[in-house]
Amino acid sequence: MSAVSALVSTEDAAESVVIPFSRHAAQPCPTFAQRPAELEPADMDRLNRLRWLALKSRLAPKPDVERACYLLAGDRKRAIEPVANAFFRGLQAHGLRPIELYRPGTRHPSADEIWMLRLMLAYGGGEERSAAALVSWRIRPEGRRWMRFLAASLAEFIQDAL
Repeated sequence: MSAVSALVSTEDAAESVVIPFSRHAAQPCPTFAQRPAELEPADMDRLNRLRWLALKSRLAPKPDVERACYLLAGDRKRAIEPVANAFFRGLQAHGLRPIELYRPGTRHPSADEIWMLRLMLAYGGGEERSAAALVSWRIRPEGRRWMRFLAASLAEFIQDAL
């Protein structure tokens, strides 16, 4: 047998070997680590409040986001529900994709809910630049200004409520 034929037969044999993927109790499913961790009780309360407001906003009449922002900016005694309605409708109108919200009381948050919670915490903590970056990541350019205003207002209301 020549050196070339020996090399070819060794490569063919190597390609036909199947290495089994063993799963041990010490090595759980690779996607297990990607599950979100448990939220702090205060963050869970904040998220459930946002979930309720999102459900209520679906029943409210659909506002024009720009007009709603002008009305809310002029009214210092604004209530949380009109702000929440405009915010969640603005997410529908100006979001890059539909937002996935779970029902209140669901144990694990969705990736969209984590984004929304981070947005509220950024505005609540005075981190406007971080919040603006979060808005830019999920909102189309024409709606970013209005959504930043609504998110800041909603974060203020939720912070005061907790």
